[in-house]
Amino acid sequence: MTRLRGLKDLVHDAVEQGATAVERIHRSTAAKPFEVLRLIPVLEAPVGTLQSLHDAALAGTYGMVRWVNRAVDGTLDVALDRFEQRQLLATDSQGHPSSTTTS
Repeated sequence: MTRLRGLKDLVHDAVEQGATAVERIHRSTAAKPFEVLRLIPVLEAPVGTLQSLHDAALAGTYGMVRWVNRAVDGTLDVALDRFEQRQLLATDSQGHPSSTTTS
């Protein structure tokens, strides 16, 4: 069970850190065309508005990925806890199947 929890934690951390890294790269890459377009005086204000909208959408999207990741992590913690409790109830103090369990 420890290995399963370790794998769950590894996947959770990979998704969390991966989403954060990709968001940072995405934001940095998208900023370059906005910077160039802002050099055109007549486009400076509209481009600023578009970049703000873009950045808000970006934050919301990657934030949702991280939120779902945390929800899945918490759900799996509860499921693994329940599974371990059932396993403990199904065995006696010496690790033998309990006489109250059915086959």
